Amino acid sequence: MVKKKQWYQVLPASKDNVANGWSNPNTKKLFKQIGMFSITAQVLFYLFSQYGAGFQLINFMFLGKGRFDDLRNGILENRYYFSPQLLEIPGFSSVASPPMVFLWQIYEYFVKTDFALWASLIFTYLILVFFIWKVTRNITATIFLLTLHPVLFAFARGNPDMWVLIATCIAGIALISGKNWVVAVMFGLMSALKFPFLLFGLIFLFRKDFKNLALQGVVTVVAFFIPLFTKPWGLMEQINVFNTIVARYYQDYVIGDAGMMFNVSLFGLEKPLLYLLQGDKLVTASQAQDVAVAALTLQLVSLILISVLFLAIPIYHHKKSNKVSSNQLSSSQETDLYLVFFLFLALLECLFPQIAAEYRLAQLVVIVALLFSVKSRFLENRFNLIVLVLVFLPKHFLVISFPAGVANIVTISSLISPVLLTILAFRIQKYLSSNGFYSPLLNASRLRKTRS
Repeated sequence: MVKKKQWYQVLPASKDNVANGWSNPNTKKLFKQIGMFSITAQVLFYLFSQYGAGFQLINFMFLGKGRFDDLRNGILENRYYFSPQLLEIPGFSSVASPPMVFLWQIYEYFVKTDFALWASLIFTYLILVFFIWKVTRNITATIFLLTLHPVLFAFARGNPDMWVLIATCIAGIALISGKNWVVAVMFGLMSALKFPFLLFGLIFLFRKDFKNLALQGVVTVVAFFIPLFTKPWGLMEQINVFNTIVARYYQDYVIGDAGMMFNVSLFGLEKPLLYLLQGDKLVTASQAQDVAVAALTLQLVSLILISVLFLAIPIYHHKKSNKVSSNQLSSSQETDLYLVFFLFLALLECLFPQIAAEYRLAQLVVIVALLFSVKSRFLENRFNLIVLVLVFLPKHFLVISFPAGVANIVTISSLISPVLLTILAFRIQKYLSSNGFYSPLLNASRLRKTRS
């Protein structure tokens, strides 16, 4: 009788499940070198964007009247969300989930002036500073991580992802310390805020932790629907409004060209490339929409191909071993692997949707901080660090314009970032597979075939 391999459970924080130090003595020196390169390059890229041939990023983020617009507009417009009257405004296509609108209502109660708006953003940022420092216990690492472009971009826009960063940090700390119900609650709140975060439930699914997977689902449903009951309109009426606005958003940002700028997804690469291939033939908006529909087909094909390749990597490594592995990982190794898997899922949420703005990359920054806290061997690889830094850099120093049929522009970032994210995703899959992360699942599959 074959002994069943025990599935991984995150253990409480101890000297055993948090590594005592870096396995490579040169890692600290490597971090300093990469950090200096990143800071220098980020400053230069900001300047090139502002004063060269790029998009004026400094004005957009820090100096222009449009800074904090995501939060400012949410405060001003939150009372109108889910109102049937929105259907009478054809141009309104701003999508917000019920918990997002609820948070804006809280801001509206306290934020009455520009000073109060600044104070609220600084306060939120300081909360994130506290949690990142609590994770890294390193002032230099905290300063470096919190001044990376995606984090600054999220706060410069006042985007709801700044709340997601704090929830991600709390979830990561709980994951390391074994407080799985806290992880489930944070994942549920994030999922209610933005549906793509439901993907984090795969962490519980891989561990066969169905109890906390169910808890995540319950929190998502409750957090999504409760704010709707505080509105004066009927539930189904509000859901109909929400679905209609989502359809409008899809028409404007996916079929239309409003969502190209700052997009880091694969679709954000494929649609501009197809526009460029059309050349001067692209003279009307309807022709541009036809190209966008073709880009959706291309995206579907590319996602299927990439997903197959992602699945092929662990299968290849498992077959290469040619035996059912019985080696038990230490708790610190398992913690490392699940945090890297966490990074992988967050990366897919940037790569796979049609629209994923740069502030979504800030979640990767937070998870890198969590990996730093457990001295992950994934961060000891020079190539991995270089790709991460290149992903986080603001690459808007060159503007790409299109023929008359396309109203908006993109920068070189939309062409580079998805490629870098794809490379990083394959690096993560290789790391997870070579360290036996998928072995329990593949071993169970092999044992079932043997018994049959």
